[in-house]
Amino acid sequence: MSILTALRDRVSTADSSSGRADGSGSDLAAEPQLPFAGYDRLGSRQVIDGLHGHSQVELEAIEGYERTHQDREAVLDKLRWMRGPEPLPGYDALSVEAIMAALGAADLTTIKKVRSYERKFANRPDVLEEVVRARHRQRT
Repeated sequence: MSILTALRDRVSTADSSSGRADGSGSDLAAEPQLPFAGYDRLGSRQVIDGLHGHSQVELEAIEGYERTHQDREAVLDKLRWMRGPEPLPGYDALSVEAIMAALGAADLTTIKKVRSYERKFANRPDVLEEVVRARHRQRT
């Protein structure tokens, strides 16, 4: 289960039972959701290896959980490096085709941000090739 799904489920459950996860009067904050399966049993290296492929929203949730539970410096350092603004609104949820279309109308600053973000996270060849073409169009 992804972080985003867990957060949606948690909000949905809270809404349906007036702020109570099970309707029994226990507060939601009493039992926080794990960022991903087995999170609390993983060592720092395993957590760091599991961070790739998560969206910025999910990384934010993981960081919040890590800070309030184990507060491991290595994990927080990696999260600090990974977290940052998306180059386009909703970038993590965009398809390759949508990113390529957006690059067609992007300015040079945005193109550079997409290139940097894409290299850091997904490193998809189609997107990086389109970045090169977009940069070339901007320069000519």
